[in-house]
Amino acid sequence: MVLSPQDIHNKEFSTKMRGYNIDEVNDFLDQIIKDYQITIEENESLKSKNREITKELNYFNSMKDSLNQSIIVAQEAADKLKAKSQKEASIANSEAQKAADKILDDANKRANQTLDKASNQTKELIAVNDALRKSNQSFRNKLNDLLNAQLEFVNNENWSSAENSSNDALKSATDAINELDNPKGSRVNSKDKELSGDLKSTITFYPDGSFEIIK
Repeated sequence: MVLSPQDIHNKEFSTKMRGYNIDEVNDFLDQIIKDYQITIEENESLKSKNREITKELNYFNSMKDSLNQSIIVAQEAADKLKAKSQKEASIANSEAQKAADKILDDANKRANQTLDKASNQTKELIAVNDALRKSNQSFRNKLNDLLNAQLEFVNNENWSSAENSSNDALKSATDAINELDNPKGSRVNSKDKELSGDLKSTITFYPDGSFEIIK
């Protein structure tokens, strides 16, 4: 049992012969009581401070646990958000790649179609040009025959036989004109043309060897 200052104060000692001086003992006990009282008060103060510090420590420990838990929750949320963002970015990138591939494929298809169409048109133009060139050459040959026949007719003394040759040459020239008038191959019968008199067409020759038919 811990003694209190009051216990010390109330303590009584028995006396004996040649014992201690009672007054000195009492004075010393009074000093002890004072010092002990101070020690007790300081101890209580320290206990009170210790309780406060312990309370604050518990509070801070609680805050630390709460902060740690918050950090863990925030880290988990950040990891989830990062994973979600990466997934969405991957999906968006994949969709963008698919869209770009589709656009590129469509552009290639349109370009190939355009090239094929242009190639076909070029072939058709070449074929038409060849046909026109052949028709032109045929016309030039027949026209040359016509001119030669006319020249022969003028220089020939036998007009009747020369006239027949001239008519044949006119028929060939008329057929050549029909070929130019009907590029698809449809021809007009030379009998439908008036062979006597003018052919109702004017042929203009140029220095470069080309010519033009004006009806």
